[in-house]
Amino acid sequence: MKVKNILQSQYLAALAMFKQAVVQCPPEIWDDEQDRDKFWYIAYHTLRFAHQYLKAKDKGYPRWEQRPYSKPGVPFSKEETLEKLSQVEQDVLEQIPLMNLEEKTGATGALANKLELQIYNIRHIQQHTGELYQRLSATDAKLTWASKRTKEKK
Repeated sequence: MKVKNILQSQYLAALAMFKQAVVQCPPEIWDDEQDRDKFWYIAYHTLRFAHQYLKAKDKGYPRWEQRPYSKPGVPFSKEETLEKLSQVEQDVLEQIPLMNLEEKTGATGALANKLELQIYNIRHIQQHTGELYQRLSATDAKLTWASKRTKEKK
């Protein structure tokens, strides 16, 4: 199996787990006023950086609208979040094949190249997915592990 196929599979698996958390999040947890970092904001943050770091070229990606977590009354809805998730899944399918994985990246200077940036990005998705799973642990959510995934381009 080629490295790019493995990256796509692991991205899609991480995003499948992330999607479970978003879909199963009850409204009272989605925008819980007691949380400093709201569930919706962590979901948005995760997808925003996944989208940004998945670009084959460091420049030219469209920036997403920002909504600060500290501003009450303007959370992204689940539907908006799932639309952004779908966009990131498309990014995985379209951008990974175009990447030169050995190319230096301007995204963060500490990383060796685009390959390391993609592994970093998958780890970022999983770190926040784990955080969201933890918040859902007191609910009836049925969250499962995804080993690998494949998906057809739209």
